[in-house]
Amino acid sequence: MNKFIGYGILLLIYLGLSKSLSPSELGISYINSKESLSKLINGAPSTVILTDIHSIGFLIKTYYHKYKVVHGFQSYEEIIVRTSKQYSDSIKDYLGMSIFRRYPDGRETYTPLPPGSIFIGNLSFGKWLRHNSGDKIWRFFRVYRQIPTFLGWLDFQPTKELHDMILIYEKENKPLHGLNNEFGLLGSITKKKYTPYYERQKPQQIEIDRFLKNYLKENFIK
Repeated sequence: MNKFIGYGILLLIYLGLSKSLSPSELGISYINSKESLSKLINGAPSTVILTDIHSIGFLIKTYYHKYKVVHGFQSYEEIIVRTSKQYSDSIKDYLGMSIFRRYPDGRETYTPLPPGSIFIGNLSFGKWLRHNSGDKIWRFFRVYRQIPTFLGWLDFQPTKELHDMILIYEKENKPLHGLNNEFGLLGSITKKKYTPYYERQKPQQIEIDRFLKNYLKENFIK
């Protein structure tokens, strides 16, 4: 009987830890769809980039996302939201990408696109320059020179070809990971920029379920 009591106490401890570590305890907003995200974003033009996906808890998991909101005429902000497993799974392929945009005229789109798509080609923010290769490269005006850093571009240089594809894919509501798969869960730039996410996915990380089973076996089950 004492074994079962001990197991029950341990179970309650783990459940309590799961709850105490939950973002809901910190007053964090909950979303379960792309439409509910727009209610958290103020101003225009604005773009929301998914920068992290994480889950915490042992027996009861809580899922949350971290977003960077880049505004056209002010600095960026970062927000953390709690979400459902279903929504988190449905959007994880778009890590490092723009998943929401609000244009100056109030129009909103949710097609996953390379970060900063809302600014590329907008002559209020920059201009096209002819590169040595012959391609047209987008460059922000000096006053907006920090935006590429906010967007997580690293050494990425958007071309006119990419811009034309963005317009097509957004109109057809088809995700675009870049011309050479630079962005998204498998994107080359995303992997360089958001290394903490990928570090957490490594198999050598301690598995809580396995730890719990071993603990019970060693301490309660004879």
